[in-house]
Amino acid sequence: MIDHNASPNEKNSPYFVRNKEFCDQLEEFVLKRKGKVKGSYNAWSYAIIGKISKPSVWTLSYKKATFTSGNLFLSSKYQNVLTSAVWQTRNLFKSNFKIRKRNKLDFFLLNFSNSRTILNVSDRYVIDHDMSKIDGLEELMSLLNPLFLSGEIYNIENLNGDFRIDLRTEQHHFQIFEQVVKLKKLKLNSNA
Repeated sequence: MIDHNASPNEKNSPYFVRNKEFCDQLEEFVLKRKGKVKGSYNAWSYAIIGKISKPSVWTLSYKKATFTSGNLFLSSKYQNVLTSAVWQTRNLFKSNFKIRKRNKLDFFLLNFSNSRTILNVSDRYVIDHDMSKIDGLEELMSLLNPLFLSGEIYNIENLNGDFRIDLRTEQHHFQIFEQVVKLKKLKLNSNA
């Protein structure tokens, strides 16, 4: 169950209404898949965790936080908002890898490391891997291509069987999530 923790004054705020709609849509999505969801929201933030068990176990976490400078004399333009979405499961890939946005140091590291390469779908990202072919990774990149192009992917990691997609977005991206779930189901069926 997702509940609000807003003060009575906040309930008329357009930010509260927007966060309520976001949370209601997420709750409906998880409950339709016979999952469980819990969290809270107000005009400034939300924190929601949902767990879906079928066709495989996935944990969805959506967070939004608004940070201010704390100075009453500064404009609200100086507020910062962090929005994140994390999709987690186990046993999607066998090899360890990490995909992340490039940084300035990568200019040098790419020249000296065989295990770090620029990602094919977007040159704004690099992949660190153990040089083995990762079965199903190209299909995943194809599904996530819109998120790479928009820059919403923060990182993707598979470490010791724990798979995680970390986004910086204010959107649910349910359609893309459903496609990733189908990819896992196909991979599980092909390995059986």
